[in-house]
Amino acid sequence: MDFDAILTLSQQGKMFANPRRIALLKAIAATGSISQGAKQAGISYKAAYDAIKEMNNQSESPLIESEKGGKGGGGASLTHHGQRLVQMYELLDQIQSMGLEALNDESVPLHSLLGVMSKLSLQTSARNQLFGTIEKIENHALHDLITVVLQEGIKLTATITHGSTIRLDLHPGKEVVALIKGPAIDIKLSSSLAKPTPEQNWLKGKVRDIASDDHSVEVTLTLNHEDEICALIDKGSEDITRLVIGDDAYAVFPSAQVILATLS
Repeated sequence: MDFDAILTLSQQGKMFANPRRIALLKAIAATGSISQGAKQAGISYKAAYDAIKEMNNQSESPLIESEKGGKGGGGASLTHHGQRLVQMYELLDQIQSMGLEALNDESVPLHSLLGVMSKLSLQTSARNQLFGTIEKIENHALHDLITVVLQEGIKLTATITHGSTIRLDLHPGKEVVALIKGPAIDIKLSSSLAKPTPEQNWLKGKVRDIASDDHSVEVTLTLNHEDEICALIDKGSEDITRLVIGDDAYAVFPSAQVILATLS
């Protein structure tokens, strides 16, 4: 379904800002003039003047500063508060657009803003971004072992400092994104499976793709209906030479190689 949404800000039931008024503010900032801004925004000077007067009266701080015309003519500019209003409106508009885009993507969890961001907008140098929920935190002297549950009950562990646990306010039930770089991951076949430890992740998946160059092999495993994990491995590994698309295999990586990100 393709929806259109119009973002409107109201104060005590009275309209404060909408796309037309934000366009006016941006035009005034660009032209330095209410009259020129109104012309650029496609509205009359009176409509622009009335809108600015109403917004200034409703706002705790003025949005527009204007100077009366003189020998050099008058001018107008956005105040710091006005600039922040425009920035905030554009930010909300992006979030709203992400929500509409997410509706048509079954892999995006709509119950979580972090989940939407991790799927649609979060860009990092780490190839792998896995959205999940903290199941438990095991405290040690200098570090914590965090267990994260992904879709379909798949679990991974991350080792982080106790200070990071406090700074990120991590606790069971909190949503996080686990970031893992491709070169930190090895791929093992089921037949070579060793006994996993809490400090070493073994995530079972199915080989979806294998690509290679003269030095490296890139292997992509499908973990569940939403998550994939990609490993970048040096050529020469015995397991890699035996891999075939469709095989069951394990993505193996230390918990210390997992970075956790969350929203405050």
